[in-house]
Amino acid sequence: MAVGLIVWGISALMAGGSPKSSVQVTAYAKGDCFADFDAAANSGDKVDCTAAHSAQLVGVEKASDSEAYPGREALAQRSGQLCKDPGVTLPQDTSHLKQRSAYPSQDGWKGGDRRMDCYIVSTDGNTLTASVLR
Repeated sequence: MAVGLIVWGISALMAGGSPKSSVQVTAYAKGDCFADFDAAANSGDKVDCTAAHSAQLVGVEKASDSEAYPGREALAQRSGQLCKDPGVTLPQDTSHLKQRSAYPSQDGWKGGDRRMDCYIVSTDGNTLTASVLR
């Protein structure tokens, strides 16, 4: 199995690509970069941030289990603030970038989902080739 993964990784690199790994949204981690990012998908193609990608997860916060549902607007604002982390360094030209937040619905919150995320997303597709985190 390991030999197959090594061969797959080498062939992907020789073809000019970067190995992709499909990751479930619940396993996304701060700093992860994604090719062909789809915010509505249950999983994404994680790639190295030096490879062409369309999004990077730059902020993650998990509310405590005891916290009452604060409402949609409060969660939108709170998750949006995650993109304003001092470790986020955007290029001078941000005309092709947007901020995208993800947060639980009221039903999701009742089911135990307390995670809030903020992504930097390219509106031009897989045009990013570096991390926006220091």
